[in-house]
Amino acid sequence: MATDIDILNNDVASIQAMLAAGEIPQARRLDEEREKTGARGPFHGIPIVVKDTFLTDASLGMDTTCGTAALVGARRSQNADVVDLVLKAGMIILGKANLSELGLFKGDPPNTGGWSSAGGQSVSPYVVGGVLPNATFLGHSTPAGSSSGSAISVAAGFAPIALGAETEGSLVQPASRAGLYALKPAPGKVATKGVLGGWTYSSIGPVAKSSRDVANMVSLLTGTDLSHALKGSWENLRVGVVKYDPWAPPAFVVEQVDSYTEQVQTEMDKAAEAISAAGAKVVRDVPLQPFWQLYDDIEAEHGIDIEMLWEPNFKNDFDNFISLYETTPVRSLAELVQYHKDHADVCLPPEHPSQKLLEEALDETPDPDAASKAQLVQRKAQKNITDVLSEFDLDVIISHCDGRMASLAAAAGYAIASLPLGFADFNGRAWGVNAIAGPGGEAKLVELMSTWEKTFPEARKAPPQLVGTTTA
Repeated sequence: MATDIDILNNDVASIQAMLAAGEIPQARRLDEEREKTGARGPFHGIPIVVKDTFLTDASLGMDTTCGTAALVGARRSQNADVVDLVLKAGMIILGKANLSELGLFKGDPPNTGGWSSAGGQSVSPYVVGGVLPNATFLGHSTPAGSSSGSAISVAAGFAPIALGAETEGSLVQPASRAGLYALKPAPGKVATKGVLGGWTYSSIGPVAKSSRDVANMVSLLTGTDLSHALKGSWENLRVGVVKYDPWAPPAFVVEQVDSYTEQVQTEMDKAAEAISAAGAKVVRDVPLQPFWQLYDDIEAEHGIDIEMLWEPNFKNDFDNFISLYETTPVRSLAELVQYHKDHADVCLPPEHPSQKLLEEALDETPDPDAASKAQLVQRKAQKNITDVLSEFDLDVIISHCDGRMASLAAAAGYAIASLPLGFADFNGRAWGVNAIAGPGGEAKLVELMSTWEKTFPEARKAPPQLVGTTTA
C-alpha cells in the first residue's frame, strides 16, 4: 500500500526527494518510553530525513548510495557517527534523501542540481512543471544542490527537519530554494565519520522550518547549547548588506532573469528597511569582496586554484569511505568509474554524460603543499570578512542567496546560514538570504534567524501545489 510519502515523492508532485524509506518500529517504543520516563530531549519521537551520503546500519532498512546507481544495494552494519547521535536523541530516521550525485563531484559541466542516477531528478515543490530542459546546473527551476532532497523533504512535509552536508553551498542553496532555515556549522565542529566527503572545508548541518529546530539540532551536533541565542530581538544586532550586482551569479550557473533580479533587489531593500525600523543597525552596500574576485586575486598573486582545494584528494576520500561498507558492488573509485561506463544508460545518460571530475581524480597526485595553500586561502578569506565586520562594527553580513557567499564562508572556515525571504513572481521558486558572521559565529547566526523569523513570517509558506495533501 502506498504511503503519503510514496504518493508525493513519485505520483502527485513527482518531487523525487527520497531515495529510501526507513523501517520505523522504534516509533512505538519511543512513545512508550516517553510515557514511562519522559522525553530524552526536544527531538524525542521526531522524524528526520538524512542525506544519502550518511552511512546507515542495515537494520534501518536503507542503502547508502551517495546518489550513484553503482551503490544501490550497498550497506554496512554500523551507522555514521551523526546518525547514532540523532538516534540517541530519540529521533526516527524516516528515510534517506536524494541528492546531486556524489555531492556534485562527478561531471564537468556539473550534473543538474538535484539529479542522481540512483534517484532521478528531484524537483522543487514550489516550481510547477519541474526542471526545465535547458536549465543551467543551478538554474531557477532546479532545487539546487547537493543536499537537494534534504530540503525538499522538509518543504514537502515529510519531516520537520533534515540533515545535509556542505562544502560551498550544498546545504544553504537548497534550503533557500525550499523556503527554509539552515545552518552549516564551521568545519571541524561536527563528527563526520561515516559520511562521504573531504572535511577541510565541509560540515554537516540541519535544514528546518523554524530557527528553533535549527538551533536545537546544531546544539546536538556540536555539543554546544545555542538556545540562549533564540532572542528574537533586533536591538543588539548589527547587520551589513552587500550590494546585489557584485554578488550576482554568472549566467552559466543561474540564468539571468531581469524581472527576478529587480524583484530580489526591491525586496532586499524593503527587508533592510524593515529590520532597521525594528531596531537593528543596518549598513548597506558593505564592501565585502566577492568570492570570485578573491579567487582571481589569489590565483594571480600566488598561483593557487582555490577550486582544486575543495576536494584535494577525492580518490583517497572515496576509497576510505567505501572500505567502510560490508556489501557493495564497487570497492574503489576506479571500480566506480568503470561501473558508470559499463552501465552508461543509467549512470551516464545523454542529459548527464560526464564523469570528468571522477576520471581526473583517478590520476591526481596529492599536492604536498595543499595544507599550506589552504592556510593561505583561509587567512585571506577570513581577513576579507573580519575587516568588514570590524570597520563597520557589524555582527553579521547578508547577501541574496544566489551569490557565492557560501564559497567565501567555506574558504574562511566560518559558519553560514540560510534564511527565507520570498518567492519569485516568474516561476514561484523560493529565495532568501545567506548570512555569515566571524569566528564562532553559530550563536550570532541563530540569533539572526530567530529574529528574522518573527519579522518575516510570510517568508515561509506551504508549497501551493501540495496544499490540501496530507503532508504539506
